[in-house]
Amino acid sequence: MSNIQAFLLGLVQGLAEFLPISSSGHTTLLQMLFGIQEAPEILNVLLHLGTLLVVLIVYRKRIWNMIRHPFKSDLKWLILATLPTVAAALTIKDKLEATFGDIKYLGYLFVFTSFIMLVGEAVNRLRTNKHKHVRWYDALVMGCMQILAILPGVSRSGSTISGGMISGLSRRRSVDFSFLMSIPAVLGSAVLGAKDIYDAAEASGVSFTSHLTALVEQMGGAMPLVIGVATAAVSGFLAIRLMLYIVRQIGLRWFAAYTFLLGAFLIARQVLMV
Repeated sequence: MSNIQAFLLGLVQGLAEFLPISSSGHTTLLQMLFGIQEAPEILNVLLHLGTLLVVLIVYRKRIWNMIRHPFKSDLKWLILATLPTVAAALTIKDKLEATFGDIKYLGYLFVFTSFIMLVGEAVNRLRTNKHKHVRWYDALVMGCMQILAILPGVSRSGSTISGGMISGLSRRRSVDFSFLMSIPAVLGSAVLGAKDIYDAAEASGVSFTSHLTALVEQMGGAMPLVIGVATAAVSGFLAIRLMLYIVRQIGLRWFAAYTFLLGAFLIARQVLMV
């Protein structure tokens, strides 16, 4: 992997992690375009850690408040929202990825993301009473919607924000809570990715450190990985700020239009190539 490829992958990961356009779908497209097939797991783990750092920095005051006041803050609802994803990761994650993880489904899943966001926007507009504080059912609905993001091409932020708006939470609060939900989600994804690397090392009969060093060399050395992580962190910070402004002021419909057009293009390309 070249430094330019690492920069582009980091840029896309950071932007798409927080904009509702599916980071997994876009990085899958870029990896396919670049022909990166060696050790993508270590790349995904490090890019996710880069975007996790951004959320911790942007929401540091709220996170500290949740730690200081676990019962009075939204921490309990954050834990509740995480439980459905944990259950899905332990039970159906592999089945979903095995069934829909093929690149041929990517276009359809982008279109599905558009549908989710348009439904969320429609329900939000029809609701006359919207609440600004997260309630137990908001957390549960958003947590269930986050399960859909297991599928590449389905946006985690788009699904969870839409879930919050469907349950009656204001758009602004749905965005904030969705970003807080990304902390355990991204951390869990990184841990599972690290476990896969560890399992691969055991299967090969080598130490974890030796296997990790080999993977880094396969990716072109440490420099491309450092560039990718740094770029993901910077672009992620910009994406959060942009998302907080756009979604609060405009909504999700423009992102829905983008994912629909991208999905339609991929579907048409697939049909024409048959």
